[in-house]
Amino acid sequence: MEEHDLLATSWTWAGPEPVRERIRAVADAGFAGIALALDDLHEVRATTGLADLRRMLDDAGVVWVQLGTLGDWWSTTSRSDQDADRGVVLEAAATLRAWQVVVRADDSAHGVPLAVMAEAWERLAVQAEGVGARLVLEPEPWSNLATVERASRFVAAGHPNGGLLLDAMHALRGGSTLASIAQGVAPAALAAVELTDGLLHTPNGMTLADESRDGRYLPGTGAWDLPGFVRTARGLGFDEPWGVEVRTPALRAMPLRDALRIAAAATRAVLDAADAHGGPPAPVMPTSAAPTSAVDFEASRPPVAPVTPLAALAADGIVPRRTGPASSAYRDGHD
Repeated sequence: MEEHDLLATSWTWAGPEPVRERIRAVADAGFAGIALALDDLHEVRATTGLADLRRMLDDAGVVWVQLGTLGDWWSTTSRSDQDADRGVVLEAAATLRAWQVVVRADDSAHGVPLAVMAEAWERLAVQAEGVGARLVLEPEPWSNLATVERASRFVAAGHPNGGLLLDAMHALRGGSTLASIAQGVAPAALAAVELTDGLLHTPNGMTLADESRDGRYLPGTGAWDLPGFVRTARGLGFDEPWGVEVRTPALRAMPLRDALRIAAAATRAVLDAADAHGGPPAPVMPTSAAPTSAVDFEASRPPVAPVTPLAALAADGIVPRRTGPASSAYRDGHD
C-alpha cells in the first residue's frame, strides 16, 4: 500500500500536556502535519516564543503546518480580541512557514451579507499570501455557507490564494453526497480534506455543533463510506496531507499518545481501502436531514427533447387514439 502524509487537527491532539510534549506525541504517532489552534499560538507567543515553536516542529519532523480557526475576519469593527487573533495567526504563519490559514464562515443570528464577506476575503487572502500561506475556508452546516458546494462557489469567485476545506462531517451533515461533492466542488478550490466518521444520524439531544465537537469517530468505525469520500476527493485532484479530526469522550479519556496512534492507524486503514478499490465512488453517502437544500450545486442538465403532440403520435399509430374520457391515471400523470 502507498504511504500517506497525515495531519493531526487541533482537536485530535488537544490535551492538558505542554505543547512540546504533545507535538512530540503527534510526530511519534506518524503524523507529518499538525494544525495549531489559536489558544496554543497565543500561549506559545506569550511564553517561549514562536521561533521556539518552529524549532519544536522542525525537531519533530513536521512538514505541514496549518493554523486556525479564525472567525469574524469580515468585521469592520475593530475589537482587541479579533485583532489579536488575526495578528498572531499572520505572525505565526510567517514564523512557522505555515502551509495554510483556516477560517470559518459566519454563524451569527443576524447573518453577514456574502458581499461583505467577499470583500474581506480578498483582503485576508492577500495578507495570507504575503506571509506565504493559503487562506482556506471551512464551511459548517450552521453557518451562512452551510454546504461545501455553496462555499466552493464563494471561494472560486474570489482571490486565487483562497481555498476550500472539505471536512467529512460538515459536508455530510450539510446535506452533501459523494455525487454532489464531485459535481459541485471546483477542483482548483479544494485545498484541504479532513477525515472523520460518524453515526447514520445525529444523536438525539445533540445539535450539529455538539456532534462536531464530541461525535467525531475514528475513521472506519462509523456509518460513512470514507473510502468513497477519499476517492471523491482524489477525483477532484486532492493528494496530501489527509487531515485527521477525531474527538469523542472515549478518545479524550485515553492517554494522548495511545489515542494518536489509534487515530493514525484507523485513518491509514481507510486510505488503504481507498487505494485497493478500483471502481468509481459510491453515489450516495448516509447523512442526517440537512439544514439546507440537500443538493446545493448547479448541476448541468441534459437538453430536454421537444414534446410531440399526442394527436400526431396517434396519427402515426404510436399511441392509441383516445375515443372516450381519459382515465384517472392518465389525467393524474399528464394534465
